Amino acid sequence: MNMEQIENMDEKVETTPIEIWDNSKRAKSLMITFWILTGLTVIGIISGYYELELLKSVQFGGSVNESEANANDLRQGLIGILQFGIYIVSIVLFLNWFRRAYGNLHRLGISYLKHNETMAVWAWFIPIIFLFRPVQIMNEIWKETQEQIKKLDPAYIIKNGGLIIGIWWTLFIISNFIGRYVLKTAFKQNTIEQLIEGSQAMMISDIMQIPEALLVILIVFQISKMEIKLTEEVKKSGGNILYK
Repeated sequence: MNMEQIENMDEKVETTPIEIWDNSKRAKSLMITFWILTGLTVIGIISGYYELELLKSVQFGGSVNESEANANDLRQGLIGILQFGIYIVSIVLFLNWFRRAYGNLHRLGISYLKHNETMAVWAWFIPIIFLFRPVQIMNEIWKETQEQIKKLDPAYIIKNGGLIIGIWWTLFIISNFIGRYVLKTAFKQNTIEQLIEGSQAMMISDIMQIPEALLVILIVFQISKMEIKLTEEVKKSGGNILYK
């Protein structure tokens, strides 16, 4: 094999098209859903406050007529159903976005990623693993997406996301355990004291979910900007963007 053939082979390797899948629509849908969820959570906190005042009134001997109690139960029930429905939608959208963001790193040919693409989903459901693996993957997405941009655009300045990702994950873990406590005690509220305690725990859980949701929006927004920048650089290098 002569030198000309070797040079031609090197040129083919260097110009091999990069292929990634567009993730911008998923990011946009996810952020909108989390804004809706945040709004519903605020409404839930206000409704929970009124329920708590009602329960405290009963605890201290106040009278509550049946229509007030029924109206409270109906209001809380409707808000709870809406929150639960949007929450499920947000989980599905988040996992779809999260997997594609991590999958694109694999499609870029990064060989040193710590996990396969499907782990971006399964990591959330495996006991113990869910406590640390998802945040590891999120950090990889944040860091490696920027590293790929840097390779294509040396002038790009890499941003550190360790702090906001760390705060988000801390809030998620705490909120998760509070939510488990609320669910565990929901069917054991037989006295007014237990009802008050359950209502307070629910309010605390809702309050913590607001900064958590806002941080998810911020993280997704920042990573989405990185992905858009990466998409632009990939196009410049002759790569393909698949809109799925």
